[in-house]
Amino acid sequence: MAGYCRDCFTGTVETDGTHLGSEQELHGRPTYVSTPSADVQPLGTIVIIPDAFGWTFPNTRSLADSYARRVPCTVLLPDFMNGNALPARTLTLMDYQPPPSDFRITRLLKRTWSILQVIPSLVRYLLTCRHALAQPRILSYLRSVRTSTAPAPSKLGVVGFCWGGLYAVELTHDAPENKVVVGGEEVDLVDCAFTAHPSLLTIPGDIEKVVKPLSVANGDDDSFMGRKGMVKLNDILDAKNGAAGEEVHEVVVFPGAEHGFGVRRDWRDALQKECRDKCEDQAVAWFRRQFAASQE
Repeated sequence: MAGYCRDCFTGTVETDGTHLGSEQELHGRPTYVSTPSADVQPLGTIVIIPDAFGWTFPNTRSLADSYARRVPCTVLLPDFMNGNALPARTLTLMDYQPPPSDFRITRLLKRTWSILQVIPSLVRYLLTCRHALAQPRILSYLRSVRTSTAPAPSKLGVVGFCWGGLYAVELTHDAPENKVVVGGEEVDLVDCAFTAHPSLLTIPGDIEKVVKPLSVANGDDDSFMGRKGMVKLNDILDAKNGAAGEEVHEVVVFPGAEHGFGVRRDWRDALQKECRDKCEDQAVAWFRRQFAASQE
């Protein structure tokens, strides 16, 4: 599974959250929609490109609600996986450890059976959510969002977690597929992007092509990117900021943060919870700044 690490498929599921948004059919896809309160004017729109657990994952929906309230903005969390996201029970199966009191062979068989139950949904996910199939779905959705406000494009940002991180980064590239005509004028599909613990990236290539404002949150020794990858990513974006004479991009490194910390690590761990909360704060502050700049 090139481009993935074990931590892409492990973590915990939020069980005590109450979600404030609604499921709607928007721009040709089932979408979880969260908005600020009726008396608050949204600064823009955020489209979340999720991790392997897709648009129904409770933790991601809670983040959508929080972004909507705190930025404030309209948040769209679409089904980009055509119903083939990994089920939340994958997390339990991947982390399952048989009781130590069991015989060794019994523990081995139970652990093997737990992993075998993951394989069908994992294979389906890998086959149907590969780049060649997923990118056109994402681009089509964003084009519909962008053109739905013609003639003036709205402020539009994307958030990408893990699997979605690659697409969030790609959308910051100056590429023909990232353009759309609105009101007779060619504009960029997105104004800015945020990604936490992205997977599937090619470094340095995908980062060297970044043009639109990008904010990155990751651990210092991420199980996908590693220390060297993070240093290289930071150096490239820092050089871009230097050339621009201002901080167009930002990178925040969280020491000790595990891959997936922004969405689904074990928040009973004080460090992981602190990293998760700061990651959310980073995204909120980023979009507030970017959407305000778009209005100037």
